[in-house]
Amino acid sequence: MPVRPNFNPDYLYFVTTTAERHIHIFKNDSIIRIILDSLHFLRTNKRMELFAFVIMPNHIHIIGRFGKEYSLSDVMRDFKRHTARQIIRQLQAKENTDTLNLLQQLNEDNRQEYKVWEDDYDARDVFSIEFLEQKLNYLHHNPCQPQWNLADVPEDYPWSSARFYIADKPIVIPVDDVRDLFI
Repeated sequence: MPVRPNFNPDYLYFVTTTAERHIHIFKNDSIIRIILDSLHFLRTNKRMELFAFVIMPNHIHIIGRFGKEYSLSDVMRDFKRHTARQIIRQLQAKENTDTLNLLQQLNEDNRQEYKVWEDDYDARDVFSIEFLEQKLNYLHHNPCQPQWNLADVPEDYPWSSARFYIADKPIVIPVDDVRDLFI
């Protein structure tokens, strides 16, 4: 069951959102780029501070802080709506009928033609430095887990913030350095 704490704009949140029925739709570089561009937009337009992220084949994790003007639920709603539309447009442009048919079949409630994301998301407030370190470690090492085997070491996986935190190297989109909060 998804956890949704009482929103506090001063807190950091560890957020997970998943593709409908955990389908592996976030594997193609052009689809991943849609997600990255959307996260970058949210950060540069001050809708959230983005501290860490990983894009997996069927879900994403982020650590962020959301302001009073744009709450966590507002940002997640807008992010999922926008990325779903862009992903569908990309699939249509590439004439990927197999994936489009699958996304259409997943839409059981007929509120939309295609179903990309699960309706809900999981958000946990980051209540301690230890919890933050645990979640940073978890999301950065997720691609290295045996069930995924997407990278040998976290900093080799291009679709995360691991390279920034572990190797102090640039990554595909900038992030806010969470270490600056504790100096």
